[in-house]
Amino acid sequence: MEIRLDHITKKYGKITALNDINLTFSGIGCTGLLGPNGAGKTTMLKLMTNIIRPTHGEVTINGINVSDYPERALSFLGSLIEQPEFYGYLTSREILNFTGKIKGLKNEEIKSEIDRLSKITQISGFLDRKTGGYSRGMKQRLALSVALMGNPEIVVLDEPTFGLDPKGMSEIHSLIKEISRDKLVILSTHLLYEARDLCNRVIIINSGTIGHDSKTEENREMLKITLESDYNNNLDGNIHPFRVNGNEIILEKPPDMHNDDIINMFSRNGMHVKYVEKYDDLEEIYISLTKDSGYGT
Repeated sequence: MEIRLDHITKKYGKITALNDINLTFSGIGCTGLLGPNGAGKTTMLKLMTNIIRPTHGEVTINGINVSDYPERALSFLGSLIEQPEFYGYLTSREILNFTGKIKGLKNEEIKSEIDRLSKITQISGFLDRKTGGYSRGMKQRLALSVALMGNPEIVVLDEPTFGLDPKGMSEIHSLIKEISRDKLVILSTHLLYEARDLCNRVIIINSGTIGHDSKTEENREMLKITLESDYNNNLDGNIHPFRVNGNEIILEKPPDMHNDDIINMFSRNGMHVKYVEKYDDLEEIYISLTKDSGYGT
């Protein structure tokens, strides 16, 4: 399972929404496209799903060009792009039945899929209610069911928790974690904590370019140590400062040490610790890259 973007540029008139993007998404797990509103995240997902076409470059899914062979390429993919809306006079069952037919499933397969998906996405209780009376959370769960119809190996989700209350967000987060166990999930979000919690890879997009790309396990547990006086550059053991600024030290916390152990180590070397705080290096990277936001969608 793989999606490749090779030298992708997308322009809207004089505005460049994406500029020479080269990315590969592959394997099981969730990759987060993180960036502020207008960074270019939705444009990238629309290119993957052939809703729009690139100005330059190509998108391939499992080696198949999306623009040239959309039906074959998109057969591997399910998606939820932007905010879902449905014909209010249709029920969830009718919408899922229609989706199954579009995807070429037989009647028995569609029935089986509706049963499976209604349990996974917890829509059984309103499966036969018309969607005109649905809440935002109910619509999101139905939209996820549509995306998962036919059990695609790749799932693309564009801000799937937008507009939801905390309970609704928690339910969608649990579902994304579940489907990420055996699928390639690509998730766009502007919420740092959402990307950190759900994704094993995070790509930061801003002003149509890639600013950062890392596996989340590389975002180690970091600490910010504030001393009563300046750091004296005399620290033994297996602690190595990542950055020093006067009496403030950023360091990676060794997995076998507690905060008290670190405080004692500083004390043994003539430095008294004033504060110990958890330090979020991904947050700093994000803030640094997005402090001057530009154009995109």
